[in-house]
Amino acid sequence: MIDNRLRQALKQSCGLLRPPPATTLIEWADAYRQVPSGTSASPGRWRTSAQPSAYGPMSAVVESDTHIITVMASTQTVKSELLLNVCGYFIAADPSPVLFIRPTQGDAEAFSKERFATTVAATPVLKALVATPASRLSDCTIAHKTFPGGSLHFVGANAPTDLASRPMRITLADEVDKFPPSAGCEGDPLKLAEERCSTYRNIGRSKCVRCCSPTDRSTSRIFREYGFSDMRKLFVECPHCNAAQTLKWKNVDFKSASGHAPETAGIVCEQCGVKWSERERREALAALEFAPAYGWRQTANFTCCGQVQTPEQWDDEGRSLCKVCSERSPYEGHSGFHISKLYSLRHRLSDIAKEFLEAQTDRELLRKFVNTALAEVWEDELGQGVDASGLAARAESYGQDSLPAGVEVILCGVDTQPDRLEMQFLGHGKGGEMWVAAYEILHGDPNQGYIWRDFEKVVTQPFHRGDGRVLYCRAAAIDSGGHNTQAVYDYCASRRVVHANGAVNLFATKGASVPGAPIWTKRPLHSQNHKPFYLVGVHNAKEAVANLLRTVPNPDGSPTRGCVHFPRGEYFGPEYFKQLAAEKREEKWRFGVPYTRWVLPSGARNEAWDTLILAYVLRYAFSANDQAMLSPIPRPAAPSSVPKPPQVPPEEYRPPEQPEQPARRMIAAVDTSWLGGAGRGWWSR
Repeated sequence: MIDNRLRQALKQSCGLLRPPPATTLIEWADAYRQVPSGTSASPGRWRTSAQPSAYGPMSAVVESDTHIITVMASTQTVKSELLLNVCGYFIAADPSPVLFIRPTQGDAEAFSKERFATTVAATPVLKALVATPASRLSDCTIAHKTFPGGSLHFVGANAPTDLASRPMRITLADEVDKFPPSAGCEGDPLKLAEERCSTYRNIGRSKCVRCCSPTDRSTSRIFREYGFSDMRKLFVECPHCNAAQTLKWKNVDFKSASGHAPETAGIVCEQCGVKWSERERREALAALEFAPAYGWRQTANFTCCGQVQTPEQWDDEGRSLCKVCSERSPYEGHSGFHISKLYSLRHRLSDIAKEFLEAQTDRELLRKFVNTALAEVWEDELGQGVDASGLAARAESYGQDSLPAGVEVILCGVDTQPDRLEMQFLGHGKGGEMWVAAYEILHGDPNQGYIWRDFEKVVTQPFHRGDGRVLYCRAAAIDSGGHNTQAVYDYCASRRVVHANGAVNLFATKGASVPGAPIWTKRPLHSQNHKPFYLVGVHNAKEAVANLLRTVPNPDGSPTRGCVHFPRGEYFGPEYFKQLAAEKREEKWRFGVPYTRWVLPSGARNEAWDTLILAYVLRYAFSANDQAMLSPIPRPAAPSSVPKPPQVPPEEYRPPEQPEQPARRMIAAVDTSWLGGAGRGWWSR
C-alpha cells in the first residue's frame, strides 16, 4: 500500500513538471525556460518581451504551414537563445528527434557542454527529462541525448556520416556561414542535413531552423537562404506619427554642432522627420508584443494575377496581399527574418554609434560592424588583390635603427623553405598601425641545427626608435608547412630564445582550411608527438592583411589607424612588393556552393606576403593594452619528454627522434599550401 501511494505521488509530481501539450513555443519558453547564470547578462526566467524581435521567429516555428525558418541576425541578439528554446520545446512539449548542427564536431560538443547542458540544469522541466552523461543508467553522451519520445544529436557540418544517417523531424543549424562548402564529397552540409527531414516534410511536420550573422555577399550562405524566403522584416511604429517602418542605419542620427556625438544617437522617422530618443525607441520596441504579427511583415516580391508585385498591403498575420485580388500571396513555407542591433533592447543606440565611429579608419572593423551589428552582407570586389606599385610608392625614410616613435612591439613571421628561412619583422603600435621593420633571408636546411643558431642571432637583434628607445622582438610565428614540419615542431616546443634583454616566444603555426576559422587559435593544438602548434585562419587572415594594405597613410604624417608602413632598403625593392601583390581573391564553386579563395599564380613567389601575414596574426597571441599587444599569453610548458638538442658541432645536429605515440583524432583539417606557394586547395583529399 505504501509503495503504491509513493508511486502515485511520484507520478503526480512528475506530471506537474510536464507542460500542457497544446502550448506554443512562446508560451512554453515564458513559462518554463530558465537562462543559466554565466551564459547571459540576464540570467533567470526567460522573457520573450525582453527581446521583442524574437517573437517573430519563435511564432514561425509552430506555424502549421512553415517548415523552414532562416534567421539572419546580429550577434548577441536572438540566435543561440532561439535555438535553445526550440530544443527545449521539442523535448518537453512536442517530443521529436532533433539534429543540432555546428560548423565542426568540436564546436557542437562545446555548445552541448557550455550552453545546452547548463540550460538543462537550470530548467526543471528539462532536467527531469534529459539524463546527464554521468548517470550510470543513462545512454546519453555529450553529443547524443535521449528523452521520452525523442532524441537530440549534436553534430559538426564537417561530418557527412552524422549528417546523413537517421531521419530527423527537427534540424537546427547554427553559424551556417562557417560551414564548409561541402561535407566531405557529399555536397552542401546544410542541404545534406535537412534532407533527413524529408519523410517528416511529406506529412507537413518537419522544421528546419537556420541562424547566422551574414558575411560576404558572394559567399554568405545565410544571405542566400534569406533571399529564398519570404524575407520578413520588422516594422516599428513611430512614437510621433504612428507610421510603421523598418529601422535602418541611414536613419540613425548622432550629429551635433561640434561633430559626432554618439550619446545623442536617435532614429529619424522616415515619414515625419522627428528624431526618436533612446527611450522612445525602447518603448516602440516593447510595443511590438501587442502589434499584429508582432510587427513582422513579408517583403519578398511575389507573382499574383499575372503581375510581379512588391508587397504594399498585409493582413494581421503579416502575410502580403495581392493589390488586384486582395488574396494572400503564394507561400512555400520558408519564412526569413532579418534582425539588426537596432531592434535590440540589450544594446543602446549610443553604443552602436560608438562602434561605428571606431570602425571608420579600419576596414576590418567596418566589415565586422556591417556583419555583426547591422546583420548585412559585406560587398567587396572579387579578383581584387594588392597594388604593388602603389605600395612601393609609399616607402618611407626609416629603418631598423630609426623606427618611428609609434612602434611599441616587434613581432616576427618566419616562412620555412627547403633551403632557407625568410623572416619579416613587423612593428605594432596603437590603433592597429604597423611598420615593417626588417626583412632577413637565412640560407640553409631547416632540418639542420646551424640555421636555427643563425635564426637566434637575427631574432634577438636590437631595433632602435628615433627617440632613442631600444626594442627587441617579443615573439616569432614559424610556418610548419612543407618538408620541415617536425623540425619546426621540435624547435618551437623545446625552447624559447632567451637573451640578455628578455626572451622571444616561439609559436609553430599551420594554416586552417575550415571556413570561418578564427585568425588565431587562443589555445594550441598538439601533433601526434604531443608538440603544440597554433592554427591560423587562412582566409580571414589574408582578407584582413589585404584590407590593411589598402589603407593609405595620412599625408601630414599623423597616426593612421590600421595602416601598414614600409621602409626603403635592401630587401624592399620591386620583388618584395611584387610578392605582396602575388595572390588574387577569386570566387570558386564547390558542389553548387560559392566560396572565395586566394590564388597564387603558377611560378609566382609570395614569401613576403606569407611572412607579413604571420607577423600580423601573431598579435592575437597577446592581450590588448590600448590596442597594442604588450603582454603575452602564457604559453604551455614544453612536455617533459622532449629532450633538448645535443651540444654537438652544427654539421652533426639533427632534430631528436621522438618515441611513437598513439594517434590522436584530428579535430580540424589544415591547409599548408597557403604558406608554401604552390599546392592544392582545401578540398584536396
